[in-house]
Amino acid sequence: MFKSVTLEMSLKPFFETSDAYIRSVCDRVFEQWRPLLVGREKISVMLWTSEGGEILDYTGELDREFEWAYWLGHSNMPELSKGEPPATSLHERKQKYVKEPHKMTYRILKNIINIIKDEGRRFFPDSRITVGATFDIGPEFAIADFKYHRHPEACSGTGCGVYGLVDCTSLLHADNYPYAAYPNGIPEGTPMGRFFGKQANIFLSDMGFDYIWLSNGMGFCYEPWNELGKIYDGQDFHAEKLADTKEKVFLFWKYFREECPSFPIQTRGTNYSVGIDYASDGVPLYDIYNGNFNITPPPNSPWAAINDDMGIEILGQLTRNAEIPESDYMFRYYLHDIWWANSPWYDRYEGSPHDIYVPMALSRIDEGGRVHSASLFHILSIDNSRGQLPDACAREAIPHILKAEKDAPDDISPLVLVYPFREYTTNSGDLLSEMYFGDRFLQNALNRGLPLSAVVSTDNISKHSPELYKKSILLVPAAFENKAAWDKLSEISKNGGRIIAYGGKDALDRIDYICEKVDIYGDVDALMDSLDRYGYTLRFVDRDGNLIGGSATSSDKTKKDALRQSERLFASGNRMGKLPSMAIHRHNNATVFSIYNRDNTLETQVKLPLGAPILDGYDVHLENGLATYRFGRYEHRECRVFVKQNTGKVSVRECPPVNGYFRRKIRISGLEDAEVCLFPESYCSESGAVVATLPNALDDAPVEQDGWEVICDEHGKYMHKAHVSGTVYLCMPHKNKMK
Repeated sequence: MFKSVTLEMSLKPFFETSDAYIRSVCDRVFEQWRPLLVGREKISVMLWTSEGGEILDYTGELDREFEWAYWLGHSNMPELSKGEPPATSLHERKQKYVKEPHKMTYRILKNIINIIKDEGRRFFPDSRITVGATFDIGPEFAIADFKYHRHPEACSGTGCGVYGLVDCTSLLHADNYPYAAYPNGIPEGTPMGRFFGKQANIFLSDMGFDYIWLSNGMGFCYEPWNELGKIYDGQDFHAEKLADTKEKVFLFWKYFREECPSFPIQTRGTNYSVGIDYASDGVPLYDIYNGNFNITPPPNSPWAAINDDMGIEILGQLTRNAEIPESDYMFRYYLHDIWWANSPWYDRYEGSPHDIYVPMALSRIDEGGRVHSASLFHILSIDNSRGQLPDACAREAIPHILKAEKDAPDDISPLVLVYPFREYTTNSGDLLSEMYFGDRFLQNALNRGLPLSAVVSTDNISKHSPELYKKSILLVPAAFENKAAWDKLSEISKNGGRIIAYGGKDALDRIDYICEKVDIYGDVDALMDSLDRYGYTLRFVDRDGNLIGGSATSSDKTKKDALRQSERLFASGNRMGKLPSMAIHRHNNATVFSIYNRDNTLETQVKLPLGAPILDGYDVHLENGLATYRFGRYEHRECRVFVKQNTGKVSVRECPPVNGYFRRKIRISGLEDAEVCLFPESYCSESGAVVATLPNALDDAPVEQDGWEVICDEHGKYMHKAHVSGTVYLCMPHKNKMK
C-alpha cells in the first residue's frame, strides 16, 4: 500500500491569487483526487513554481517579485512574435500560457503553501499534509537569470539546445547580488552545493516548505540527459578520471547537507541505470545512499513515455532500488506535462495504462528476504500546460493506479536480477565496460520481451536461504568481485537453483560453476534460449508467421571491437521489430502479466514450466503446447490456470458463484486430455475445490475434489490433475467456511 501520495502541480491553475480563489483550486484538487488520497499516511503537493531560480535568487524580501513558470515551451528561448505562426515549435519559441499572466511574489507563494496545507488537513484530517519545493537543472521552465546571465559557470554541457545544465560540482564566481544566505554576494570559488544548500535552507524555512525535490539528475552528474559523460566518451572509458569525478559529486551532497541539514530530499535522478551512470559519469550512488543525507532513491524516469524505451525505465527502477537508504522507494507516473503542451495520458499513452502496470509490477528483495513494491507514489502532474485540471483524466487513471497497487508483488518474481550495486558503484575502473554494456544488454532485452520484474543486491542475496529462490530464475552479471555472493549463488545452483549469467568472455571464465552462460554482445536470443531451457518460452510472431528477433554475436572480435559492435546493436534497439515489454510477477498465489505491446499485429506465444498460461478472461489457441495471444496496447491480467495440451482452444472465465459456500469461481473450458495446474488464492491454496460440474446454487457444503491433488513444490502451492477433458471450475470458499 502506498504510504504517501504526492500530487505534483504548477502555479498555473491559480489564475487569481485571492485567498478565496486559491482555496477553491485546492478544494477542487483534493476532491478530484480523493479516491487516491483517502487513508494515506501522508499526502503531499509538490509545486513546480519556477526552474529553481526562485530559490537561487531569494533575497529574503517577501514582497519581491520572481520569475515563475507561466510559459509554454522552452522558457529561455525567444518569445513567439506577432508575425510568427502559433504552430511554431515550443522548442524554438516560448508562449505565455495565458495572455497576461499575473505577477508572483514570495508572499503570494507562501500564502498558497499555507492554504494548501489548511485545505489538505480539512479534507484529510487523519493524514499528514506536506508541500514540497522543486529545483531543476535546466532552462526549460522559467527565465533563468542566475544560470545563464549571472553565473553561467554553474552550467555545463548542452543538455537543452544551446543551454547547459547546472553542474552540481561547479565553483561559482564572485558577485554582489544580495542573496538571503549571502547578503554581500557570493565569494569567489564558493561550491555550488554549499551556496545552494545555504540558500535553500532559508528559502524552504521562510516559505513553509517541508522538503525539496532535485530534478533531472541534480546532484548525480554534470549532464544527466546524456548517456556519455566525463568517464565514457563513446570510444573509451577514462578510468583515470573516476576518483576525482566521484569525489566532486559526493562533495555536493556533503556541502548541501552541511548548509541544509534537516529538510528531506527527494530526487529524480538521471534517465539511465546504475551501471550506465557510473561507467559514463562516475555517479557514486552507493556512497550517496550511505552518506546519511536523508534522501529518497530516484524513481523511474518518465522518458519511456517520450522515447518508447520501456527497457531503460524498468532497468533504472530495478538497479537504483537494489539497495536503498531506508525501506521506501518511489513510483512516479507521467500524467500531464506542465510545460510542453502534451498530456501523456491522452497523447503519449492514448489512454493505455501500461506505464502504470509495468513499473508497479517491479519489486526489490531486502536483506531479510522480504518483497517490497513502491510505497511512495508521485503524479507528474495533475494540471496540464494550460493550467487546467481535467476531471476525465483523473477519473480514467485513478482506477488503474488503485488496481496496480492492489495487485502489487507479494512474493518473489519468476525472474530476479542479482545486481552488484555496491561493487559496481565503488569499483576503481576495472568494471566500467562490463557495467555499461551489461546494462545496455539488459535494456535491449527488456525492450524485446525479457520478463524481468525483481531485483536483489549481491550483498543481500548473500544473507538469504537458497530456498527463497526455488521458484525463480536468477539473472546475474558476471563481472563483479564478491566471494560471499558467488558462494551463495554456487550453493543455490548446486541445490537445483536456476541461474543465468551474462557478461564478457573474461568474466564468464571466472565462474565455471554457474550453470548457464550467456554472452552479452547483442545476443538477446541466447538469453531467451536460456529461459526456454528452464521452461520459460516467449516467442513473438508477425502476421505472416515469421519469428521476430535475432542479433549477430561478436564474440569472435577483440574485446574493444566487440564492445563497439555491441553498442551499435544496442543503439539500434528493436530494428527487427517492435516487440512487447513485459513484467511477470506473483501476487496472491497468482502469476500476474503486465504488458506493453508496441505492435498490435504481433502474436505472443508463451509457455511456462507448468504449461501454457491461460490468462483470466482469455480464449487461447494452443499450438505445440504454446498459448498464442494477440494483445492490445496493454495487458494486466492474473493467471491461475496452466495447461499442458498440445492443440485446441482453452478459455478461462470468471463466473458468479451463486453458492453459499464459495466466494469466487473460475471456469476453465476446452480441455482435451490435458494436464492442468490451478492456483487458488493464498488464503485457500490448500483448501480450494475443483469440480467437474456446477455445484447446486443452494448447496452450502464443500464439494469433493474429484481426484485433484494439492502440490507444494518449487512452483508454489497449486492443484494438479492429468487427463482432464471438458470443463472444470476452480472454486474458492468463503474464509468462514474453511475448516
